[in-house]
Formats: sequence, C-alpha cells, structure tokens
Amino acid sequence: MEGRNETLVVMTPNVDAVYNAGIAGWLDPNGNETFLTDSLLYTSVLDLSGWAKLKMTFGTVQSQFQDPGVYTTTSTAGKLEVVDIISSIPLARSSPQLANIVNNMGSKAPGMLGTGQDFSTIIYGNYRLYVPNTSLGAFPGFMQLLSSGTFGSKEPTAAENLYFYRLVKCVGAAGDTLTIPASRIGLFGAFYQEGDKAYMMRLKRSYELQQLVD
Repeated sequence: MEGRNETLVVMTPNVDAVYNAGIAGWLDPNGNETFLTDSLLYTSVLDLSGWAKLKMTFGTVQSQFQDPGVYTTTSTAGKLEVVDIISSIPLARSSPQLANIVNNMGSKAPGMLGTGQDFSTIIYGNYRLYVPNTSLGAFPGFMQLLSSGTFGSKEPTAAENLYFYRLVKCVGAAGDTLTIPASRIGLFGAFYQEGDKAYMMRLKRSYELQQLVD
C-alpha cells in the first residue's frame, strides 16, 4: 500500500476562567479542568486505530500552531505560562508526570534532559511565556508573548492513539479572570507501511514505553 499524506489536527477550546479561592484554582466552563494549584489542564485523544489496523505508521514532517486572539488576566503574578504536548503514550495523572511538567515550566520541557519522559514519545511540544503589557489601554490585563520554544521528536509512530495535553499556569487570587483564545495544532505528514521487521520493532518499543507509565 502506498503512503498517504494526511494532516492530524488537535483543537482546544478557549479559556474563560475565574479564580476560586476556595479550591485555590481556576474554574473554566469550556472544558479546561482545574489542575493542582493555579493551573488548568485540557486533554484530548487522536484516534489512529483505523490506520493501526492496516499496519500503517504515521510520520510527522511539519507542524503548525494557531492561536488567533488575545491573552488577558487580571492576576498580578506577572506571568502566564502555557505548554502543549502531543505524546504517543499517555502521561499518567496518578504519577507525578503532569505535576512535574507544571512545576518545571520554563526550565525542563517534557523529553528534555532531567525529565521523566522518553524524548521519542513526545511527538510535538510548544512552550510559551506571556508577561503583562500595560501600554495597551484598549486591552486591560493584556499579556504579551515574551518567549516561546518548540520541542519534540517528530518520531514516526504506529500507536493506536496520540495523546494531547495543554497545561496553563498562572498564579491567581480570588476573583481574578483569565482568558486565552482557542487554538489549533496541525501535524502534517504521511501514513505509510514499513517493512515487517521495522514495524514489529516499533510496536515492541511502544509497548515497552507504555509499561513505564504508572
């Protein structure tokens, strides 16, 4: 079977959150979950099981990130951090994996040296840091992008699912608001068939890595 070019798309809802002092966290009605203190989590799954049944491997060639809109907050913390991750294995909530990602934002991206993730499993990653810009009176609480960086292996995968995580971190106080536009991530690549030996080794490696998830 010949290869077939495809674009895998992940879409995330906008954030329209208010900080609740009772739970020490943000509450958002659009599907972003309160996670730890001062953080939000959004997850979704890309279902590739139909391709997996055909013994097809997906290889990412290029990625695209879109977030048209304005980031704002009334928090006085001085910064807002966001990280997006697409992984070929799940990042367990019951272990410190997601918590460590939040706690190490800005210093250790998933899959980099000193983290608990295997680099090959992080297909795509994007980290962004926003800081207040008070010179734009038309946008109270406007947060301007100060720094961003991409990471990830673009490793070909034969997994039945890809797992998406967006983590937002902003220290808040009672009544603070936080708004973030909806976003879209595209992975441009192709589904193709590998030789039997290479395909079986890829499946074996994927299985072994999933056993490390606790």
